[in-house]
Amino acid sequence: MAQTIEIKEVKNSEELKKFIQFPRELYKSCPYYVPALDKGEEKLLTKHPALAFCDLRMWLALRDGKIIGRIAGIINRRCNEIKGQKRIRFAWFDVIEDLEVAQKLFQTVEEWGKSQGLEEICGPSRYSNMEKQAMLVEGFDHLTSLGADYNYPYYPEYMDLMGFEKEVDYIQYKVKVTPVSERISRMADLLSRKYHVHLREIKDKEQLKRDGYAFLEVLNESYHNIFNFIPLTHEEMTWIIDENLSVGILDLVSLLEDENGRLVGIAMSIPSLNQAFKKADGKLWPFGALHILHALRHNKSVDLLLTGVLPEYAHTGIHAIYHKQLHEAFLRHGFEYAYTSQQLEDNIAARIWQKYDSEVIARRRCYRKRIDN
Repeated sequence: MAQTIEIKEVKNSEELKKFIQFPRELYKSCPYYVPALDKGEEKLLTKHPALAFCDLRMWLALRDGKIIGRIAGIINRRCNEIKGQKRIRFAWFDVIEDLEVAQKLFQTVEEWGKSQGLEEICGPSRYSNMEKQAMLVEGFDHLTSLGADYNYPYYPEYMDLMGFEKEVDYIQYKVKVTPVSERISRMADLLSRKYHVHLREIKDKEQLKRDGYAFLEVLNESYHNIFNFIPLTHEEMTWIIDENLSVGILDLVSLLEDENGRLVGIAMSIPSLNQAFKKADGKLWPFGALHILHALRHNKSVDLLLTGVLPEYAHTGIHAIYHKQLHEAFLRHGFEYAYTSQQLEDNIAARIWQKYDSEVIARRRCYRKRIDN
């Protein structure tokens, strides 16, 4: 006789802990999975400023008392209003290799969405595209980056079987760090003179944090047409600054300003921390912090986190200016490879990576489906 699948909503701290830690059990034999820090996930799920305008519910799937899956549903009321949508998002989805369990988890999210008058389910997507989103569909044999989730190959198979369709795909590049080409150097210098744009000197981290709000205002303008993006609130900006810029390495951040000192472009990188997080295994103490500190100082690869220019500069090519600066910094630090953030597959600006010694190492997909009423 088949054992009953129980779907239980997360209601207390003990259940939240189990929700957060389930993937470590699921992926314990997978060499490509990188666990998030438990405390970081708890903070995301309970204290993120987007919860001021997002409704979040979480569920666990159990069989005979054993956890066999998890999922979160998110109703981003602000996004639905701005974009004129009636959507519920799914996120933090993980499941054993059992289609029935996946179906029951998604049915639970869809039923909640239906009860709220919503018409579509989409994801994986958290509060916004400043958080992890999209499901791995190609590149299962690469260690995942911190800015993305790993999943087993049967996940996208289940999405197809459950009637989901592709909405957008993201691709991620691995780029070999080679000497800066003369062509890139000439282009950067020419564009700097033509558009009167130059690099802003960053003297210390306090200045970087102060500039952080202007930095993110550029994102608000430059990303306004990007899939799933809605303007960041002041509280979200503060969160991003506190969580990211505090560990920034100054010469791995580029700020472009015009002749009037207005910030017009940004780029931020950080040494790759996925190996360190894998060693930490979800725990910052006692040894996780040591692994992370070591990776910040001694590393052969770097992650490209954020890039953007104001819309008025979108087709000027001025991003070559910060490409040159970061490229030179990568060489000074001894980085051998750079890993891009996820790039929308139709993003023209991402084609610049094809001019380097690069390869696509991952493709991730956001799905959507009508909710049956």
